[in-house]
Amino acid sequence: MSEKMSDTLELAKELISRKSVTPNDEGCQDVLEKILGDVGFHCRTLREGMYPTFNLLALCSKDEKANFVGDPNILNGKPGPYDATGIVAPGPFTIFLGHTDVVPAGDVNAWSNDPFTPVVKDGFLYGRGAADMKSSDAAMTIALRNFVTKHPDFKGTVGLLMTSNEEGDAVGGIPFVAEWFKKERLYPTFCIVGEPSCSKKFGDTVKIGRRGSMTAHITINGKQGHVAYPEQIDNAAHNGARLIAALLEKHLDDGNEDFPPTSFNVTNFNAGVGAENVAPGSCQIMCNWRFNPLQTPLKLQKMVEKTMEKLRIYATVRYVINGLPFISERDGQLVKAITESVKEKTGVTPDMNTLGGTSDGRFIAPLGTQVVEFGPLNGTIHQVNECTEVENLDTLTEIYEKTLEKLHL
Repeated sequence: MSEKMSDTLELAKELISRKSVTPNDEGCQDVLEKILGDVGFHCRTLREGMYPTFNLLALCSKDEKANFVGDPNILNGKPGPYDATGIVAPGPFTIFLGHTDVVPAGDVNAWSNDPFTPVVKDGFLYGRGAADMKSSDAAMTIALRNFVTKHPDFKGTVGLLMTSNEEGDAVGGIPFVAEWFKKERLYPTFCIVGEPSCSKKFGDTVKIGRRGSMTAHITINGKQGHVAYPEQIDNAAHNGARLIAALLEKHLDDGNEDFPPTSFNVTNFNAGVGAENVAPGSCQIMCNWRFNPLQTPLKLQKMVEKTMEKLRIYATVRYVINGLPFISERDGQLVKAITESVKEKTGVTPDMNTLGGTSDGRFIAPLGTQVVEFGPLNGTIHQVNECTEVENLDTLTEIYEKTLEKLHL
């Protein structure tokens, strides 16, 4: 194994050893900042008020005219050469986006090893975050370090953006950073998200977009009463079931060449007082739509309201828009650069799709940024004995570095 690749593995192990359960960082970003700061990156920690979320922004440009902005009212950490106004160097502006937080380990006794003690066994690296996504964090960091060291005259600006609150509610995380970017007129050209994108074989998938996500919290009020006297009650659970059945029957769209059809799923249903002879007077439903660009949150909300009106169901509804759909052009510069790099380094032609859940890329795309996602296999994420194949760390770092070369040389 080459020295460069052993650096990636060792960094991944160091990050896994830090118990950064969301929204905690446990010093992971300090480790990344030290590596990049030593090769000329200007690093800042961005925080929103007193939220426990930490965000690391590390930028590097070889253009003497480049000015990196910063607002001392919201930035913590060591000062760097930031001006009150200004922008990155002329040319492309690429950021790698990742997160240092992980989901809880769950029952530690179900693990073969301690989840926060990284172990390499039979060619796999085990530990919480090995796949989602500390191996990618390590690969992105080492790729950036190697790129600016090998190519001192690269064009534009490259950088790393890390948050410690992706697995949680994202409060104080990338949504906050995206707003700060707009305030400071920082508009990345390209964004590579290191989320685990591959499904069956390393290199088989590059995400070029994501569906939108909207959650509805529905409360249906009826009239509680004894089940033996149905004429005296208005069973809220029955009304909830009727509403769910009607929503499930809705054919919203057929999708398009880039997106699958819009989907609907009930994620929680709660009703009753726990007694077998009492009909519930209220019912709470939580449901979610994963929608493509053929839909909008407003269009979906109107559909729900019309459905309830038709069924004569009276309810209060609170909607949470978790993200809007986005897509990067298949023949765009970023998509071509990453897919070509994947094929060159793995021999695999990746499928370009928008399947799966959401990522923090949905907060960067509205800035006008081309966004893709590429990372390790996702078969063990959030599971007991989470792992990733060690030899893929080598290749992943090379893919990220090669993509930078295609964009910035």
